[in-house]
Amino acid sequence: MQKPTSVPEAAKGGFPHFMLKEIYEQPAALRRLLAGCLEPAPEEHNVRLREFGLRAAMVRKLSRITNAASGSSRHAGMAGEFMIERMAGIDVETDFASQYCYRDPLVAPNELIILISQSGTTADTLAALQVARKKKATTLAICNVPDTPLTRQADATLLTHAGEEVAIAATKSFVTQLAALLVFAVYLAQQRKKKSAATAKAVGELHRLPEHVERALETASRCRELAQVFQRYEDFIYAGRDIDYPIAMEGALKLKEVSYLHSEGYPTGELKHGPTALINEQLPIVALATHDGRDKESTTRYKKTVANIAEFVARRIPVLAVVSEGDRQVGKLTPHLVEVPDVPVLLQPIVEVVPLQFLAYYIAVLRGRDVDRPRNLSKSVTVE
Repeated sequence: MQKPTSVPEAAKGGFPHFMLKEIYEQPAALRRLLAGCLEPAPEEHNVRLREFGLRAAMVRKLSRITNAASGSSRHAGMAGEFMIERMAGIDVETDFASQYCYRDPLVAPNELIILISQSGTTADTLAALQVARKKKATTLAICNVPDTPLTRQADATLLTHAGEEVAIAATKSFVTQLAALLVFAVYLAQQRKKKSAATAKAVGELHRLPEHVERALETASRCRELAQVFQRYEDFIYAGRDIDYPIAMEGALKLKEVSYLHSEGYPTGELKHGPTALINEQLPIVALATHDGRDKESTTRYKKTVANIAEFVARRIPVLAVVSEGDRQVGKLTPHLVEVPDVPVLLQPIVEVVPLQFLAYYIAVLRGRDVDRPRNLSKSVTVE
């Protein structure tokens, strides 16, 4: 007699774990987010944020933005710095929500504090919100859940529409936070009449973002192969330049959370300022080496990263590289390669994090971890 399927097993939709299911749900989550933010005609290239609560006149007067968040949400905020500064020309800083609570921050006139949280109940982030309110700052919540203490108390809300996320490690909630910040950056640029090549490129590809992530999901089998190779190591360094640095941090965090392996994320340019003393044949480097060949600055950064990879390989250090589709240089240096869709620089974080999610997942499975319920962690940190 066939054993009846339990409700939790049925909810996994045939996937062995919720984490894997939620990685595959990312294109659908992005479509839900973008459906409420983009004009229907791609050629219009316009973002609409009609009900999120900030008046257009206030947006045009913004002098500064501070992102306050914890964990994966903070990494999203760090990537959002690059998006907003390059598109809208506004100074942005990202702080740990737990630090913002205590340091008596200086709040500038017309400053916006963005509080980023998947659950809307994160204790540190709520405490940061209270500090921002006392300082008379305008507050914006970027959140996945509509009716929470965070969304009720903030002046404005931008929902990410990721849907329920059961696995503790953030995947689709993180990707939709990145997309929400990108959409907000475009909106700011439009309201403030800022025009740039970076904005034009990013906006031109926004409608295709779910499609790009679907193609990134095709890296699953390659990441499974690489996990077989790299699961024997106990320590990892993740490295990325520019907007890729927060994604290196996020990739390292994912591996820590679900596999219990020691991993750290660094800006690639910082490795020679100390961390290379640690590097040896038993400490692999996961290098984010994507680039936009149509962007001069991106190409310059890429060339530096290729040179770094060549140095690591010369020292017999294992290197796993995430590169843009059609890359012709990095494959000559290391066989451990994952290709993601070739997209404009400001969209790269959203596609390159997908193989890092897969890598963490498959290594954790190979090492027999409880992928959905890692030890000592909870979905929402409600106590400081």
